[in-house]
Amino acid sequence: MTVQESLNALGQWEIDLLPTIPRETLDALDYFGHVAIVRGRVDPVQAGDNLLSAARYVGVLRGNSLADDARTKIPNDNVKISGVGMAMWLGDEDGKGSVYENAVTAASASFADTIRMLLPASGAVTEGTLYPVAGTYTGTHQWQSPRDAIQYVCQTMSTTSVPVSWRVNGDGTLDAGPEADLFVTTPTCTVVARGAGHDMAMRGVPGSLDLTGDVEDYTTRVVLLAEGEGSSIATGSADISPATSYKDVHGNAVELTRLVSESDTVTANASVRAQLALSQFVAPKQDLRLNIQDYDVEGHFALGDYVYAYDPDKGLVDAGVEITFRGQRLNPIKLQVTEISWGVTDEYTVAYRTADGVWLDLTDHIETSDAGTYVTVGGFDRALSSVGEPVGSRPNADTSVPGVPTLIEPFTGVAYLDSRGFTRARVVVSWNAPNNVDGSTVLDGSHYEIRYAVDTDMIYPATWSQVSQVRWQDLQIWAQPFAAPDGQWQTMVVNWDTTTAQLQDLSPGVGYDVQIRAVDTTGNVGAWSGTTTFVASEDNLPPSTPAAPSVAGSRIAVQVTHELGKSSGGTFNLESDLDHLEVHVSYEPTFTPDATTLAGKTPANAGMIQAQIPVVFTAQVEETSARYVRVIAVDKTGNKSGPSDAATATALLIDDAHISDLTVSKVTAGTISASWVMAGEIKTADTGARARISADGYELYDSAGTRTFFADATDGSVNIVGQLVSGTSGRRLEINPTGVYLPEIRFYPSSGTNYGFINAFDSGSETTVGIGSSTYSAAGTDAQSRALLAQNSAQLEVIRTDTQSRLGGYVWARSAALFSGFSRGGVDGGYFYADEVSARVGWNTVNAANGNFFNFESGRTYHVGRWANYTTASSNDGLFTGSVTVSSAVAASFTYGPTMDTSMVPIVTLRASNFGTGTPTVWGVQSISTTGFTVAWNNTQSMNINFWIYRV
Repeated sequence: MTVQESLNALGQWEIDLLPTIPRETLDALDYFGHVAIVRGRVDPVQAGDNLLSAARYVGVLRGNSLADDARTKIPNDNVKISGVGMAMWLGDEDGKGSVYENAVTAASASFADTIRMLLPASGAVTEGTLYPVAGTYTGTHQWQSPRDAIQYVCQTMSTTSVPVSWRVNGDGTLDAGPEADLFVTTPTCTVVARGAGHDMAMRGVPGSLDLTGDVEDYTTRVVLLAEGEGSSIATGSADISPATSYKDVHGNAVELTRLVSESDTVTANASVRAQLALSQFVAPKQDLRLNIQDYDVEGHFALGDYVYAYDPDKGLVDAGVEITFRGQRLNPIKLQVTEISWGVTDEYTVAYRTADGVWLDLTDHIETSDAGTYVTVGGFDRALSSVGEPVGSRPNADTSVPGVPTLIEPFTGVAYLDSRGFTRARVVVSWNAPNNVDGSTVLDGSHYEIRYAVDTDMIYPATWSQVSQVRWQDLQIWAQPFAAPDGQWQTMVVNWDTTTAQLQDLSPGVGYDVQIRAVDTTGNVGAWSGTTTFVASEDNLPPSTPAAPSVAGSRIAVQVTHELGKSSGGTFNLESDLDHLEVHVSYEPTFTPDATTLAGKTPANAGMIQAQIPVVFTAQVEETSARYVRVIAVDKTGNKSGPSDAATATALLIDDAHISDLTVSKVTAGTISASWVMAGEIKTADTGARARISADGYELYDSAGTRTFFADATDGSVNIVGQLVSGTSGRRLEINPTGVYLPEIRFYPSSGTNYGFINAFDSGSETTVGIGSSTYSAAGTDAQSRALLAQNSAQLEVIRTDTQSRLGGYVWARSAALFSGFSRGGVDGGYFYADEVSARVGWNTVNAANGNFFNFESGRTYHVGRWANYTTASSNDGLFTGSVTVSSAVAASFTYGPTMDTSMVPIVTLRASNFGTGTPTVWGVQSISTTGFTVAWNNTQSMNINFWIYRV
């Protein structure tokens, strides 16, 4: 597996996969996923997207190869994936990418602002760190990829002393600015043919240096063709300085002029771009490759950094540069690393990130490489990675400017109702297409721009009907009773192949100013046309005919109720520009409303429609005979609807024993005050949010019609949907607290916001009940005591409130076992366990190296761990051990250290240094006390004494 990194280019990489790779992993390796290569072994699933920033290299997967190696009989044993670097997201080698289809123009913009304009609109690469660069940039970029455009800007704003560059990071962000901010420009590494090693702040890397040269691209003068066409082409030029020393066959100075075409370069940048192009070809091409075999350069220098190269045998010496390396004065050349090729060894982690952000570990499924490291570095005065080809193409630039389109009057328009029920106006404007200002036909038209705004100069007429709806204090000056609203220009864009446009959402009867201009595909913008003023269509749409009202009569008045619905059906669906209702009353059922039948006007508007507030109007009519009521809807402009159907009422209700036997049919509005009221039910509404009292009980409903409270009159049971709180502060109880998704009861103390709780959560058909204390501090960590009663276990424990992990003692009871102990931060301490066939007690039972515990089973007991050594015994130890060797003795005495509380019993074994004639025939424990014991044998001998000491 090898990786080839290239400065400001795509580079490439290839991975050979092992035939044992799991099929599901192979299937997940899809195009445009990302491969991350990280030094050391890490878990990609745990690290996640942090690998994108930490990786030495991140690449994009663009190719795969599934084949068989004919030399073996293993299927799919020649599987490869390959791709390029992250710079691809700015544009690939063919110029594909987030190409600027619409021109991006920078006018005297700073470097950072220019780069921001040129970032891909797709969001494939986002802004990283943009460092300041002196000067400003002016230019237009279209039909280019972001990589070509950003490279162009960096080259243009570079100077000899401050070169400017860019890079795409592994996390898809772009850094750009002076090379001193992006790379190491003061070398800390030297590539030498002999004498590699370390010296203070300089590291010497061993390697061979291969140098080749030619003058195939050598140039003495550059003429750059910039924007324009024909005789109007802008040019810039640059000549070699000092003059060339090369001669032709007649002894004349060699003259090699190069033409460079950059049609997107503006006139102001032509000379700078010419000098930049010349600087790439003023010296023979020198290609320098450093073969750093068996050495990994990671950590010493990276792509774009500058290094020293020194090999006097090959002329790699610069007398103007002097360093001291390992006590020797060297004159190396300073070069920039433009390409690094390196192999991926088994010291790296290779991970793959899918398009959904899922990470897979490929480390165990790749064939590693032992290839060396090859480094290509820049030349003495220019980057050796440049190919020396002309930049850009040479299409003829269009400098012609479109003329002014001619608007065709009069415009046509109509009023309409928008989706909210308000009257608006639309106007269709049309125009004649222009020629260019020089009289030529526009062949490259792109679009038209139309802008319009409210005309504030015209006097708006008003009918008497309109004036009647406005109060005197709301009128403006006498000469202009209705002042025009202020407004800013609104702009719309229309394709070049059309000559009409529809202006929508205009205010009826209001004057507007409109202008138009033409724009071609090159970005040349014509002048705005003169201002044309038009008046949007008046509101001539009457409201819909309203439904018949509801009428209740009495001896003294007629009460009219209307729910602002249309005669075609529905309620509160009249138009939103409604202003009021006219109420007409007559004795004839088929009367025609006129001024003599008008009983009054009542407000009715959009607010009442939206809030669903019915109109209630009372007309003072003293007659008691039958009368008929019709209503007419009137909008804000004064347009009137047709009359509604007639509704009738007879004023006989007030005489029923002078209302001593009042029934519900006689009550339509108002307030009832009485010491008692007997009724079948009392409710605040029929639908929506309401309360209801009936023989069933007491009920509350929310706005959606869901019953949220019910007190059953039959058995006294209460159902509540929502939160139950016993108080607003201090000691209180809360059931089902707001925002909690589990059934829960909270217990608050007299002060503070802390609380204990009981809650429950389910998993299908199972329910778990939890009891928790209020939060408290345990050695600086927020803790909580908790009991958890599940279907298959019961737990009592102290936990952290942030991670829910154990923070002290715990008990866990199940039907099959019981265990308890102490755990903090994931580390177990003392531990007790019991089930039907065994028991265990001890410390740190899960640690095979350091655990210490007893295990009890049917028929046997065993101990895991180490016994205490007698040299560190305490006065109350019950069992400890020891092993001591003595030389040429017949006895040995041992002390316990402390004086034991009771007498101890030692069990001793002896092991002689040999089993010849010196083996003792008599030996044993000679004396015992609370401070020690003595062991003796019958002949002088070196002896190893092992013992266990028990308490009795």
